[in-house]
Amino acid sequence: MRVKEADIRLSQLFSSSMVCVGILLACLSVPALCVAQFNPTLSTSLDNLDAGQPSGFVQVGSFFEGQEGPSSMLIQFDRGSFDFSGYAPGQSVGSLVVDVFVQVVIVTISGEIIADVQVTSVGPDTMEAIAVITDITGNVAAGLSLLGIPLDIGDVAFNVLYTDFPADTGATMNVTDAGTLPLSGSLDFDVPLTWTTPAILTHSPFGGDLAVDSVLTSTTGVVANFNEIFPLNGGIDPPAGFNRGDVNQDGGFDISDPIAMLSFLFNNGSVLCLIACDANDDNTVNIADAVYCLGGLFGGGNPPPAPHGVCGEDPTPGPLSCDEVNNCP
Repeated sequence: MRVKEADIRLSQLFSSSMVCVGILLACLSVPALCVAQFNPTLSTSLDNLDAGQPSGFVQVGSFFEGQEGPSSMLIQFDRGSFDFSGYAPGQSVGSLVVDVFVQVVIVTISGEIIADVQVTSVGPDTMEAIAVITDITGNVAAGLSLLGIPLDIGDVAFNVLYTDFPADTGATMNVTDAGTLPLSGSLDFDVPLTWTTPAILTHSPFGGDLAVDSVLTSTTGVVANFNEIFPLNGGIDPPAGFNRGDVNQDGGFDISDPIAMLSFLFNNGSVLCLIACDANDDNTVNIADAVYCLGGLFGGGNPPPAPHGVCGEDPTPGPLSCDEVNNCP
């Protein structure tokens, strides 16, 4: 009898091992079955949709119990620009609120984690900030401590990088987890996050649609994309395109262009599109532009910056313009 009992136990152990092997093989053959879920929700709202005007924005994201938490969030605005003027290190550039509601056997944890987004550095095209926890309401601090999750005022919850692209070509806000909040791995409770930003985004003066594309990435690299469209109110006609370096407006770029520029500068010649004469894109027209053209044509130098060779808008707008009709639409 003992032999038979041993055989039965070995058989059961073997069967259990085979089940484990089967599950492992299933994970290897169908990885999606074994990856934690990442299905957050996200919505964006803007406090002003008038073309050419500044606007703040709010993003509300929810991450759910049993699923993965976020490691980063990238918000991309396809039009408009960020205005960093008036900001300096230490100033506030928004806020973050995390609603916490956790029911466990011995206690219900309820309250908010509030963070102030504080500027750390400002450059011409980028601004860096950190979301610093400034308040923890209710019994959140004590409750999370019981769960082995220490949280203190002054902790950095997220790092934030704002980037502005040239002219009216958009901007991004990139948020990355600093490791303080309990977001890594599978979440033990729902985590709703609300970001509030002051009027840092200036809408395109030309109206049209503003596209807001948000990319959320989980702690294991799973990506969730959200695409939202906001029609802007009003707007002005976009400026006429031009072809930088095409001084004589014949549609090409050759020796006749620096000759026409020198005639304009020193022999009372005329040009139809002053900005097309700004060959080196320094927002002035002088002898340096004629030299730049000659260098690009014969001296192995660079061609004029964009838009060159085609009609287009100025990616680095300044005081120059086309005062008369030119050959670009």
